[in-house]
Amino acid sequence: MIAGFQRHLVFAAFLVLVACNEEVVVEEPEIPGGLEAGAIDEGAAEPAPPLYIGVWAADEDACAVPPGEPGRIVFTEDRFLGYENTCLITSSEEGTEGGWRLAMTCEAEGMTVDEIADADVDGDRLRLSRNDGEPVEFIRCATGQQK
Repeated sequence: MIAGFQRHLVFAAFLVLVACNEEVVVEEPEIPGGLEAGAIDEGAAEPAPPLYIGVWAADEDACAVPPGEPGRIVFTEDRFLGYENTCLITSSEEGTEGGWRLAMTCEAEGMTVDEIADADVDGDRLRLSRNDGEPVEFIRCATGQQK
């Protein structure tokens, strides 16, 4: 009986040794869509709005001027609002170092014209050149300065 017990004890010890030396391989489950394990798909990130969007003026005093009056301009996602003219931005192509080329269809004094504008932003400064003209410099109006 002791011999049988010893055989079982030796066999159990053998199984323990084999189990300790055996490499356990755990395969990661395949995730549909080719995402790696642990990656979270949050959808496509929204691009940041262009830096030229905002209210701009020739100087701080002009920031308080009502929209449509001389001295200030406004850019939205799809519009340029200046003094006595309004433009629809039909395309916006980002260049380098804070610059954009804008194709616009503008209405002023009953006429519609197509324009190309270059908007270069450097911090709170905007240089705007329309139809290859001389650039005009503006400052960004702080939210509290705008009417």
